[in-house]
Amino acid sequence: MTIERGQDWGGPAPVGGVDHFASSDIELRGIVETNWMNQTPIPVVGLTGGDLWRALGAPVGGDRRLRGKEARQVSIDVMEVHLGEQRHMAVAHIFFLTSWWQGPVTAVMNSEWRGRWRVAPKAHPNDGWLDFLAGDLPIRQRLLMRQRLITGDHLPNSAITSRRIKEFSQEFSRPTRAILDGVDEGRHDAVSLKVLPDALTVIY
Repeated sequence: MTIERGQDWGGPAPVGGVDHFASSDIELRGIVETNWMNQTPIPVVGLTGGDLWRALGAPVGGDRRLRGKEARQVSIDVMEVHLGEQRHMAVAHIFFLTSWWQGPVTAVMNSEWRGRWRVAPKAHPNDGWLDFLAGDLPIRQRLLMRQRLITGDHLPNSAITSRRIKEFSQEFSRPTRAILDGVDEGRHDAVSLKVLPDALTVIY
């Protein structure tokens, strides 16, 4: 069940509950994508790094924590993404752009973080929603935005469209880069994606 406002999220992790370990969004995505494509159950993953891990509070302790009494277990939503004929999964965030410095930029966030940037301060990785942001700012505003993204103070902004979504589709006016969990998946003419609630169990 996705989390409801005011409810506790997850609970203590069972001893020996971790099937696989991931230290980054890319590693976690690889586990999810491989099992999803093979139509096999996604294993319970012990997470020790990445932007999704940071959204979980970035707890210290690494693998040792995951085997101890402090470990927590939660359900996580993921994103199913179609780029033309290609099918992918993503766990933390997706960006569509031609350049960081000019042209439109679209972000679809399951985690509030992308590196040092707090892109979507209200995003939650298990509420059944994705946070959508899109804009085409002039270069001076982009320079200011980079500083405000660190604290999440870039919102609200009349130049940025911001809303919550469960699915998204768009045909681009020209081939556009798709960056999934930090991996550049090339340029594409169209995209469609949707959230898959409770698709993954993580121990952190």
